[in-house]
Amino acid sequence: MRILFMLLVSAVLLGGEEWALIAHPAVRMNAMDISKIRSVYLGNQRYYGSQKLIPLQLPADSALRREFEKEVLGMTRNALREWWIRRHYLGQRPPKVMASAEAVLAYVQQVEGSVGYVPYVLIEDENVTLLYVGGRSEK
Repeated sequence: MRILFMLLVSAVLLGGEEWALIAHPAVRMNAMDISKIRSVYLGNQRYYGSQKLIPLQLPADSALRREFEKEVLGMTRNALREWWIRRHYLGQRPPKVMASAEAVLAYVQQVEGSVGYVPYVLIEDENVTLLYVGGRSEK
């Protein structure tokens, strides 16, 4: 298990790793595109039907978080910080920060409405809904 974890960390640090946007199984969505994911993670879409969405993210020092922000949000860290400062005054909060990808996966499995991104290799045979796969290199 430790070797698998080290390989996973190495892949993230080297970049190009596939990641998956996942949701609790009660979230009845087939898929999301980049614009919808961006809308959820920037606080513009807070519900899917009557289900409140709870977006989760990795710690600020996570390579996967940097990749997600670049690929999906298209914002620099400073621009994103400014975005959430303005949203704070509207009563909104940024996505909940989890300690690790494993913590995101566990939370998504247990809490209805939760969505989060994790390395794709973590979701094999897990009880989650796959909404999007990103990080694929276009060659």
